[in-house]
Amino acid sequence: MNQYLVGFDIGTLSSKAVLTDLKGNVVSKFQKEHVIEVKHAGWQEESMTMWWNEFKAAIEKFLSLKDVFSENICAIGVTGLIPAMCPITEDGTVIRNAILHTDVRAEKELLDINAKLQNSITHGHMLPKIMWVKRNETENYKKIAKVLVPHGFIAFKLTGKETMDYDAASMVGGVFDEENLSWKKEIVESFGLDMSILPELKAANSVIGNISQECAAETGLSVQTKVITGVGDTFASMVGGGAYNAKHFMIYLGTSATSMYAEESPENYVDCPHYGAGKGHFAGRIFSFGESILHLRNNLRYDNWEELNCHLDEIEPGTEGLWYFPHYKLQTEASFFGPDAEFMMGYRGCHTQFHWYHAMLEGIAYNARYNITNFVMPINQINIFGGGANSKEICQMFADIIGRELYYNEKSSTALGIAFLAGYGSGAIKGYSELENTWFGDSVIIKPNQEKAVKYNKLYTKYQELRTEIMHLDTNTEEVELIL
Repeated sequence: MNQYLVGFDIGTLSSKAVLTDLKGNVVSKFQKEHVIEVKHAGWQEESMTMWWNEFKAAIEKFLSLKDVFSENICAIGVTGLIPAMCPITEDGTVIRNAILHTDVRAEKELLDINAKLQNSITHGHMLPKIMWVKRNETENYKKIAKVLVPHGFIAFKLTGKETMDYDAASMVGGVFDEENLSWKKEIVESFGLDMSILPELKAANSVIGNISQECAAETGLSVQTKVITGVGDTFASMVGGGAYNAKHFMIYLGTSATSMYAEESPENYVDCPHYGAGKGHFAGRIFSFGESILHLRNNLRYDNWEELNCHLDEIEPGTEGLWYFPHYKLQTEASFFGPDAEFMMGYRGCHTQFHWYHAMLEGIAYNARYNITNFVMPINQINIFGGGANSKEICQMFADIIGRELYYNEKSSTALGIAFLAGYGSGAIKGYSELENTWFGDSVIIKPNQEKAVKYNKLYTKYQELRTEIMHLDTNTEEVELIL
């Protein structure tokens, strides 16, 4: 009888899950959209109970399939957005909504923290959120027994074990000792925090326990199923088809466009911190993708992507002089247009809605090429995946603009990556080599169209000139008017 793995991915705008066999064949998928709660400007929260209900809905779907039985699910892995702060009580009760890493309410707390730390942290870390709750929600703070991350919360619901992986721990903010893989007790206590609220540290692929009796009764899962610690979505994306071997470069087209590189095989650093010399590297700026093109699609009143994608091949490279520059994430430079600005330049009467869409994709692909061109390490293989990569037209445009072969596998996903780690960590999968030999052995190679690649190579020179001008816009109105 077949054995299965489950991977669950908590995303910003939806949760996704896969049921796969031990050879990486996807038996079933699950997706449930959800929304960010914005109670005040700068606040971003999501319900932890909502995530748990979505997980249970995924399991209900998988167990309803013919020939899929709970005792045949070997292992479960959970990944997701980090480092959202997820506080629970001693008995595991949710205290409040999770405060997401994109939440910027803790301005005063961040200033106070950075006045004490040797190396500054940002709003993207968890510590400012903890301190904000301590200062502003006293009663909630008193109830906190543990602060978890999203995938750690689901793992806790499955096993009763309160854990955090090393990657997530490094994003709490100045309190994790990467060399000794431990919490920095003195620094934690210097902020008036009790060490007991921080979970036990574990490797991402460590088995933290089996499904508890309580969870089995609630979900229908088997107490024989193992659960791993889990990890943030970036590393799970690398393993899930992005950069799963040495010298692989990942172009991820999700809500944002992210570039990652594996200097050595992730097998070598799966059980320790994942980023740094000889490990994984963030390559270039993170910029807007899905949120921008979805915004355009919604404003144009299109119900699906095919209505836009089917016109891409009708438009010549360069979009008849229309240029697009995406919003760069974590933008801190002062700008006349604000830190979240996007640019569409060269609009004329000949341009239609299809030109707008074509130009947006070109601009995002130019940025991906920029990240690759300016990356200093050798690249053996470029893998493209994420929601945007499910369009053959988009993949072909990226290949033409980058001017290199791209590898695509329709199975690739962050949820699949964490499912593999669950199988690998639990021993159900015997070797990491199975990932390349079996799981992604059927990847498709997308070759550049040479005629278009030549045109895009010339256009890229103009793109670089315009990008330089855009990146240096400041608050001087006269300079902005001169450039535009």
